[in-house]
Amino acid sequence: MLGNTDFHSLDSRIKVPSYDRSALKPHIVHLGLGHFHRSHFCYYLHQLLEQGVTDWGIEEIDLVPSHTDEIAKKQEYLYTLCSRDPAGGRQMTVIECILGYTKGWEDKRQAIALMKRPQTKLITLSITEKGYCYDNHTQALDWQHPLLQHDLHSPQDPQSAIGFLSLALFERCQENREKLTIASCDNIPSNGHVLKRCILQYCSKVFPSIVPWIEQKVAFPLSMVDRITPSTKTEDIQFIEREYGLRDEWLVVSEHFLQWVIEPDGLEGLPPFEKAGALVTKDVEAFETMKIRLLNGSHSALAYPALLSGYTYVDEALSDSMLRSFIRDRYMREVGETLLPIPGYDFEAYKDQLIERFSNPYCSDTLLRLAQDGSKKFANALVPALRIALEKGLPHKAMVCTLALWAHFLRRHASLVDDQACEALIQAVSLLELDVKPFFGLIGLAGERYEVLEPLVRSYLTLIETEGVIPVLAHCQ
Repeated sequence: MLGNTDFHSLDSRIKVPSYDRSALKPHIVHLGLGHFHRSHFCYYLHQLLEQGVTDWGIEEIDLVPSHTDEIAKKQEYLYTLCSRDPAGGRQMTVIECILGYTKGWEDKRQAIALMKRPQTKLITLSITEKGYCYDNHTQALDWQHPLLQHDLHSPQDPQSAIGFLSLALFERCQENREKLTIASCDNIPSNGHVLKRCILQYCSKVFPSIVPWIEQKVAFPLSMVDRITPSTKTEDIQFIEREYGLRDEWLVVSEHFLQWVIEPDGLEGLPPFEKAGALVTKDVEAFETMKIRLLNGSHSALAYPALLSGYTYVDEALSDSMLRSFIRDRYMREVGETLLPIPGYDFEAYKDQLIERFSNPYCSDTLLRLAQDGSKKFANALVPALRIALEKGLPHKAMVCTLALWAHFLRRHASLVDDQACEALIQAVSLLELDVKPFFGLIGLAGERYEVLEPLVRSYLTLIETEGVIPVLAHCQ
């Protein structure tokens, strides 16, 4: 087991830390200890620690029940990151920048204490879109969300991430009023703006006295994050044990590719993440829009036809020439035409790189995982592109076909779907032949050119039913 292993006894191919974890200072708190966080933010910090340019460590908090603490504590918060390229190359790195773990759903006071204390300079989040309890359509908190309903009535006993952060900010303001940076590492358009909006809206109702302080002292930088990191499989753990003689039950597997674009607002006094390869720029939203529409949107667009065609993994699906062509030559082409140019950035090369990354068999994600939370993902990735295409008269058949395939999947396999809007979606797709408005309204397309969308989505649904999934993709020319 990694936690009980002397680094000197490890296989020489495994890179081990040169820094002393006992000397690290717990200046960072992170909410949402998942695989992506450990392959992305932790790796950036690890590189800075290796360079000797910081001594910051991370206290981790989960706000929803998890078994992470059992494995993490057993391994003394050590884990191996195995990054792999499409040719099969591997890089094995032991990371030890995590200092502790708190089960926030059980020990709420400890979670609040970590966030409010003066030595906490940076709070990061990777809690997925649904963790924000945010309504994309209204650009505001979803006040009917059960977690927010609870927190409004019991703000000292929070359940939502927004409730936890707001209570911590309230107590921090009362006790030390130190500056703080809270950085979202989630794939949400304008993630920093969304997070700030959520916090301010909540505090305006619950802790109104601290709103001016938040405006002055708390920074919410925009960021774009990227590294494909599938859930670790048992076979991965077994392979590493056979190949390297190391049993790591907290192993993370990712691709080699790594990207973090973040704006400078709020980075003053923080570790110099640009020295680990992060791009610090005021033009984050252009990169973020490109990534969300092309990478995240393409993942979702691939998931439903691929699952309906019997595939399990992303790389397997892209071995199908029709699916590959649909994503690269049709869906990406349409979405790409809705993007504003980024000076010096080649969108076509980026699309080709995405296909290569998706096709990597060594860190392939499951299509079923990508198929979850479609209402949130499409609202962020597909709908803005479709709206622009409709307004400007740009090609949009592949995007509409994607929505029809999603609707067909919901009709056939609703039991496999984890989506906050699942019940409403099931009802809406059952009525598509009669009325498209409820379905499109659920993803924020209410009132948007129904005379164009209605016949198109119905024709695709008919083709899917009569000809099958793969043949219908050819109709998106």
